[in-house]
Amino acid sequence: MSKELTPLQLPALRAHMGDWIYYVTFLKMHDVAERVEVAQNIHTSKALNELIQRELQKRHSNKIRDYLLTKPQRFFNTLVIGVYGGAPKWFELDIRDNNLFNQSDLPQYVDGALGILYLDGSEDLFAIDGQHRVTGILKAIQKNKDLGDEEVSAIFVSHSNSVEGLERTRRLFTSLNRHAKAVSKMELIALDEDDVVAIIIRELLEKYKLFSSNKISLSKGKNIPSKDKSSLTTIVALYDVFDVFLKPTQGWKDYKKIRPSDADIESFYSKAVSLWDSLIEEFKPLKEMRNSDGTERIVAKYRNENGGHLLFRPIGLLLVVKVIRKLIDIGLSLSDAVQRLSNVPMFLNQQPWSGLLWDSINRRMITTPESQKVGFHLLLYSVGGDISSSGVDVSGLREELAGLLNKPAQEVELIKYYESDE
Repeated sequence: MSKELTPLQLPALRAHMGDWIYYVTFLKMHDVAERVEVAQNIHTSKALNELIQRELQKRHSNKIRDYLLTKPQRFFNTLVIGVYGGAPKWFELDIRDNNLFNQSDLPQYVDGALGILYLDGSEDLFAIDGQHRVTGILKAIQKNKDLGDEEVSAIFVSHSNSVEGLERTRRLFTSLNRHAKAVSKMELIALDEDDVVAIIIRELLEKYKLFSSNKISLSKGKNIPSKDKSSLTTIVALYDVFDVFLKPTQGWKDYKKIRPSDADIESFYSKAVSLWDSLIEEFKPLKEMRNSDGTERIVAKYRNENGGHLLFRPIGLLLVVKVIRKLIDIGLSLSDAVQRLSNVPMFLNQQPWSGLLWDSINRRMITTPESQKVGFHLLLYSVGGDISSSGVDVSGLREELAGLLNKPAQEVELIKYYESDE
């Protein structure tokens, strides 16, 4: 924080749970508005911090603002606030030397539990749980300053500005939100310290050239907003891609709930890099995107009103990676799988995608589950994959494709772009 803030002396209870020491107190709402930030010092990536900040400015915080401004019987549950830096101090109050009650009646845990939490004003305070409430309080006080004297309960926890401290605080964030109100998938990608897919994506955003310099959209949904002229894909689509590609044969959902070892994380990261290195090697548009500092020209060439390239659409990228994973599962190497796919036409206004995934009349993607399912089977078949493992045969695939294209089945051609030597 850059503001000069006066010290706070807060009556508090000191307690512990697990390996956290925490302090239960309350703050004036004007102190919350002036001192408590969101997503501060919780992430090393500026882009991911900005992502969280942006989300907090949307509808939910506005509802909280309106609630504070209009409801006389307003009440909040407790904020959880991280403390970084400064010189916070704890002054115990001795309550045993009191003639109003018998000291022997007091439980042992009362010793050291009551006191004053002193903040000198130089600390950084950030909301770990209650980000929307903090933003709503700020907005409400901007409309009605009298709200500033009202009080809201708060729990303070210590935050360390180290790799371990950041990880520990992010885990607390996602733990609180996972077991209370669900946060968005995008927020979990930004903060989850147990989900290996989220961990890998954050590393790639900071280290991998193709994903640097705002080449990945931080929009909330999977689809790329039409106004986005610079991103290859979205962070949510990227999560789905790695969720498919990195997934072991079983137990994936439970595996992502517990942080793997550093060695396992490094192994998953290497696999993720290998996937994109292979795609870049075989697909020229991705190489152009990686090597470009000004991506608008590249994106305009490969995602436009004529459809553009399959890999520049989230649905198309996921479809390609699903087929790569299927080919690997039957024994192909990653490089062989990607090389096979590089023989398939990739522009959406071409066959086999026009009418299946691309509506050339209305100039938009066709995103129905049926189109995506048939698209997967068609692509897998076209590169020599076994579609029977998905319960489909060639005749059935032709019938399904004919139905989606509104053509007689005999007019539908299933083309193979790879023929096995066997």
